[in-house]
Amino acid sequence: MFTTIPVWEVDQYIEYNGNIMIIDLRSSFSYQKGHLKGAVNLPYEEYDYWKNQLPRDKTLIFYCARGGQSMNVCRHLESMGYHVINLANGISYYRGKYMVRG
Repeated sequence: MFTTIPVWEVDQYIEYNGNIMIIDLRSSFSYQKGHLKGAVNLPYEEYDYWKNQLPRDKTLIFYCARGGQSMNVCRHLESMGYHVINLANGISYYRGKYMVRG
């Protein structure tokens, strides 16, 4: 079973783990309005196009607006052998210092 962390714990991963990739599953419009520092935008609707291009040597942290889409992606990618972490409840609850405003 993949790991799910509360939104406030993502700061620790950003600060202390250099071997991560943070992935924002929201639309490019939502991403441009605000996202986690260092996050790449891979929209959920395009999952079939990018799912096989992810690095297998990194911990992949996924988030979306409310947590459902990232949970689905984590469930699927974990079954394919990826090391994944789901950000619980989505980015809408994040109030930390790593939010980049568009």
